[in-house]
Amino acid sequence: MLWLLFSCMLGYQKEDELTTISIEQTYSTHHYNIDKPLKSSLKIVSLDENNNEVGHGSGNYFKIGGNHFIISASHLVKDDDILWAHDHDNYIMLLLIHNDVDNDIAILIPYRKLENITPINYSLNNKKNILGSSVVYAGFPADINQSVFSGMVSKVSSKGFSMQGFALPGSSGSVVFDNSGKVMGVVSAVKVGYNGLSPFPEMYPTLVYVSRLNQYSRKRMKEMMAKWKSSQSEL
Repeated sequence: MLWLLFSCMLGYQKEDELTTISIEQTYSTHHYNIDKPLKSSLKIVSLDENNNEVGHGSGNYFKIGGNHFIISASHLVKDDDILWAHDHDNYIMLLLIHNDVDNDIAILIPYRKLENITPINYSLNNKKNILGSSVVYAGFPADINQSVFSGMVSKVSSKGFSMQGFALPGSSGSVVFDNSGKVMGVVSAVKVGYNGLSPFPEMYPTLVYVSRLNQYSRKRMKEMMAKWKSSQSEL
């Protein structure tokens, strides 16, 4: 907070009369914490036989102790597709270890640690009363490079919430954070409707559905990692 102090001497009748004017310069009262979403955000791509990108989504890179993993959306995963993390100039193959189709959540493991994307400590916000909360995420919508988007929780259901924000195809899989840096859910869908005047769908990029991660506590995630490591050692 900056203070500017101006002193003006007004000599009407007495030379020692002093008038002081104080002007306060303030910053915006609302600040979005973008550090964790931005550092951990990554582009998840599918490649053709010539290593050309044929589709992409988003995800975020996390750690619990020595375990590193990626959270994204289940609908990005297809049986015949191999997914890759775009690590700047490198493509790192991803292994799917958990696919929650009902809640549209996928957990993936990179075949080696990503070098240019920072894994952040996994911390969960599983509060029920989140209506009106400020939320933020980073992702790769459409042909736009990595960008940060903010919004407000406008509707809450048992499995997820709607946020007033922005998303396009390619945003799917982005992890949504609260303003303290805790994870809340995964961008799952953008509302699409018909206006009655056109046979084509009308996009509403201000209404974004987010699947909540309430079931994915740190304890469950650690157990999931341990089970996966155990299965690998038995091979």
